[in-house]
Amino acid sequence: MAGPIAVTIRFTGDPDDLLERFERARQMWIEAQNADYERPVFYAACRTDEGIAIVNCWKSAVAHRVFGQGLHPYIDAVGMSPPDQIERMRIGKLGWD
Repeated sequence: MAGPIAVTIRFTGDPDDLLERFERARQMWIEAQNADYERPVFYAACRTDEGIAIVNCWKSAVAHRVFGQGLHPYIDAVGMSPPDQIERMRIGKLGWD
């Protein structure tokens, strides 16, 4: 996918537990990065009826892939299972203006 993408990552289970674990994994990943690492354009961790959904936007699919591959060991380290669903969408318009 060329250009910016939106990604929704869903995990099933107890939302409070999953949010706490995901945030720990995310912080561990951030701490392992150089100061100039590529951050998402948008990030939100959301509760759902089934668990949690992580919604983020990246400048490119490559940027998201680097994040996902780098985050995977930390997801394992905090005892989370792999996501139940990952949806990637091309962004037609990014921003309110």
